Amino acid sequence: MKRKLFIQCLALLITLTVLPGIASAKDVLFSLTASSEQPVLGQPFIVTVSGSDLTDMYGFEINLEYNPEQLRYVKSASSMSGFPVSLAPKDGKLVFAHTKIGKAAGDSGKADLAAITFEAISTAAEPVVIKLSRVKLVKSDLSSTTHMTDIKLNLSPVVTAPAITFKDLTGHWAKTAIERAAAIGFVKGYQDGMFRPNGSVTRAEFIVMLDRATELKSKGDDTTLQYTDLASIPSWARPSIAQAELAGVVKGYEDGTFRPNKLISRAEMAVMVMRALDKELEADLNPAFNDSNAIPSWAKPSVAAAAELGIIQGKGGNKFEPAANATRAEAVVIILRILDVLNPN
Repeated sequence: MKRKLFIQCLALLITLTVLPGIASAKDVLFSLTASSEQPVLGQPFIVTVSGSDLTDMYGFEINLEYNPEQLRYVKSASSMSGFPVSLAPKDGKLVFAHTKIGKAAGDSGKADLAAITFEAISTAAEPVVIKLSRVKLVKSDLSSTTHMTDIKLNLSPVVTAPAITFKDLTGHWAKTAIERAAAIGFVKGYQDGMFRPNGSVTRAEFIVMLDRATELKSKGDDTTLQYTDLASIPSWARPSIAQAELAGVVKGYEDGTFRPNKLISRAEMAVMVMRALDKELEADLNPAFNDSNAIPSWAKPSVAAAAELGIIQGKGGNKFEPAANATRAEAVVIILRILDVLNPN
């Protein structure tokens, strides 16, 4: 309760503070970008609010407008450290605030302020318009500037996603699955047109894919990442990692690190998958793999349950190989199987 009250106070600080000398600034530039200009009906997509020429940004409040008959709001997140506060949208007006705490330094230069997830619910003839109408920036000394904007993002939702192909998938066992995942929008290829299906996956990359695909649901109050290696977590991964932490999907290591760039193991992936499904696990479950003794005790119930659901499979000789690093193709296939479990029809 104290924490929730503290967060509400921070939100009021951002929203209501008016100090002498505040004026509408004109030197900061804002932009809106979408993860897809043709979002698929019923599938989530992300709108990113970015700012450039920022100076000592300690907190912000953004105001977005959209047509609730065309879009369903899903969630808001920020890559900034600190506390986010999201107000429930009303009549297509969305307010999202975020503030750092304590003696943290404000951000300067260019930064992504917020990642707003929507779902297209209509494919009407008129384009979907998302408007950034107002941004309030708060500096570390609590002075603020208000920016009235008229920045609009025009989108054209489609019933089915256009086919997406990659140059290096011919004959690959996961070709169909990867193309399906790309159409859904939770994975992308590289600028050279390749997907690199046999490439490795880091912990940060897997969590971002999992969050984009499943819209991880929070189980607690808003939080901030407190890992000792926070600086090594890429800005594009922080919102998803924070969401995964709130959803109980991921935890750091005993030494306080998160290790975002560590390659994810098959055992770790199985545990995250079952946590994302939020299923009760029997502590004495034992996987039916020939190398079951090599599976860490903390992963055995998850590996056994995931195998029973058909989400994970063994390799040659009916071995699970828990310490092996998962490939991009394996990660995609496993996440698609999660979606099939969540949406059996």
